[in-house]
Amino acid sequence: MESISELYCAKQAPMAQRAKTIVGAVGWVFVGLGLALLAFGAWAIAPFSLKPFYVIRTAELVLKAPFTERMVIGDSRVSFAEAPSGSLFAGYGGATSRDLERVSGILCTLSNAQVTIALGINDTKPWEHDEAGSRRAFGKIVANCQRDHLWLSAIWPAEASMPPGGKAYDPVMTATLNAHLEALAQRAGARFMSAPQMQPNYTYDGVHFTEPVSHDYARRLAYPEQVLASP
Repeated sequence: MESISELYCAKQAPMAQRAKTIVGAVGWVFVGLGLALLAFGAWAIAPFSLKPFYVIRTAELVLKAPFTERMVIGDSRVSFAEAPSGSLFAGYGGATSRDLERVSGILCTLSNAQVTIALGINDTKPWEHDEAGSRRAFGKIVANCQRDHLWLSAIWPAEASMPPGGKAYDPVMTATLNAHLEALAQRAGARFMSAPQMQPNYTYDGVHFTEPVSHDYARRLAYPEQVLASP
């Protein structure tokens, strides 16, 4: 005759097997969801780059976007800046407005947050000049991100006197696109935030800001209404 312990173990074995099966199935579901998220992130950022870093970063942004109160979309200046509390910074180094048209629309669709668009400096590189394309991209981004609290940041100029990269950005194109952004904001009911007066040596390589300036840049982008309201 089987002992009580043997009977207990015999009854527990099928239950343990079922539990393992369920845990395994749940694990595969999460693996599948993770792969699907990465695939979506790759598609979203594909016009710009399929490098693993950008794909993973985009997947992370897709997950966080619905839960943030303030979102800033930009280039390396945004990615290098420390995001103030309560804000999500979607920065892609080297990206033009044309590169981020798709991912901007996706992030804005997923989020009801206040949005600041801080793109354009890379559009001013002579080898990236496509004024019509930049105008179209900015128009599409604004249309996709339309909301009560949408801000367009002026392109803060490169520092031409600062090597090695200061002269790689066209100041005429910068002024041209800034005029377009200001007019676009007025037409779309968004708000335009001009660049502050810059003091010499505000960059360390001609385009990327020194730490104090980067901190101020991040604060202005994340909380533009507070900055403009201050005396």
